[in-house]
Amino acid sequence: MRKIISRILTLALIMSFTSFAANAQVKSLEKYADMKNVTYVYISKAMIGMAQKMSAPSVPGMEMKKVMPKLTGIQIISSDNKSANAKLKAEVADIIKKEKYEVLMQVDDDGEKVRIYLHEGKTQSAIIMLTEAEKEVTIIAFTGKFSLNDVKGMIDVPSDDD
Repeated sequence: MRKIISRILTLALIMSFTSFAANAQVKSLEKYADMKNVTYVYISKAMIGMAQKMSAPSVPGMEMKKVMPKLTGIQIISSDNKSANAKLKAEVADIIKKEKYEVLMQVDDDGEKVRIYLHEGKTQSAIIMLTEAEKEVTIIAFTGKFSLNDVKGMIDVPSDDD
């Protein structure tokens, strides 16, 4: 299970170095950019394009080249403040409910939780990753023109032997 969590977090980290022509579903997260005790990072499509031209990141078990051109933005929001954490979790719950996201993956391991949700739209899709550790909450929102098959093709799920 730790390998799966490690691959998910590695994917998130790599994609964060590699978008957001703002999708209405995730636009509501922009308000956390100026919130006290919250770290907010936004990576534009232009920045992803520059990273693509240099070279696609290489991660064992992941095919980044196929998905990078389909991304239009990434938002990363993180906090270790109890009050801010409650607001962030409530915001994600509201987005998931209103926009009818589906759960792609759920991991609970020794008090750490990872939830990955997908919303496939006709013109724009979004993935929201919510991670909860002991005192920290992190949200990573990926937007772009991708499908569930693109997401499946990006991650090579390990066998039980790994």
